[in-house]
Amino acid sequence: MKRIYIILLACVLWSCSKEIKLESPDFDVWVEKDTYNVGDTVTFNFSGRAENVTFYSGKDGENYQFRNRTTVEGVVPKLSFTSVYGSGTQYDNLRVMTTTNLEAYTNEAVLEAEWQDISDRAIWHTAPGQTISSGDIDLSDLLENDKPFFVAFKHVGYTDTKPVGNRLIQKFHVTAELPDGTSSVVTTLLTADWSLFDIKNAARNWALNFSASVPDLRLVGGGANEPEIEDWAITKPLYFNKVTPDIGKPIQYISGNVLSHYNFSAYDEPGTYTVVFVASNANADGQVSVVKQLEITIDP
Repeated sequence: MKRIYIILLACVLWSCSKEIKLESPDFDVWVEKDTYNVGDTVTFNFSGRAENVTFYSGKDGENYQFRNRTTVEGVVPKLSFTSVYGSGTQYDNLRVMTTTNLEAYTNEAVLEAEWQDISDRAIWHTAPGQTISSGDIDLSDLLENDKPFFVAFKHVGYTDTKPVGNRLIQKFHVTAELPDGTSSVVTTLLTADWSLFDIKNAARNWALNFSASVPDLRLVGGGANEPEIEDWAITKPLYFNKVTPDIGKPIQYISGNVLSHYNFSAYDEPGTYTVVFVASNANADGQVSVVKQLEITIDP
């Protein structure tokens, strides 16, 4: 009897330690042609079977080769925004400032930081009521190794017979132009985590208006003979060599029906795209994948 128990125990242990065999996906993909026009629907046909399939279109942010990329060298940092000025004629009362040594978000730290005034790199108003695009402002010469970078708008309304007027900042974008010609968004007006500081004239302050049809950062400066104003709006720390890894779109899951094809109609710019499908089978012991790649050309 003891011998029987030993044999049964050995069988149980053997069965528990045995891994379930995991088969590599038998999967392939093809298209009827390799050239399409902008806006066309591209049909990717499948053969074989795979439990899971992920699609990388080859568009910006959806490149298989960049799926693990988190940093990049040789970027060109750029700033752009739209400014609106009305009800005043103090055209020079707004400054664009940058720094790499802001130690804290306090009035004292703001005043102690070493700021660079880059206002002359932007395009500004010459008459009230204008909406002006700043143009693309190159920030390359202002970065210092891996130090955090801050952008600020400094309002400096002065006491004068000229009315101070009202300022709106819209469509604020900071981007990193990558060596491959694509751009990565570093921050926008909505994601910059603005910190607002009142240095002079507590009655006049920057305010955020994200519920407007065009979200803005605004300061109502008042009319003529207004007491001197100094107010700052400062972004969160910005880093330009950090990028978000590109991601693919899961189009088939183990619990879903096996697809015979996949339609994609979001190629909205001409160019050559490297399309990748990653097919995989998985169980508790691991995962086996195959990668299928093809190139398509999108004409205007």
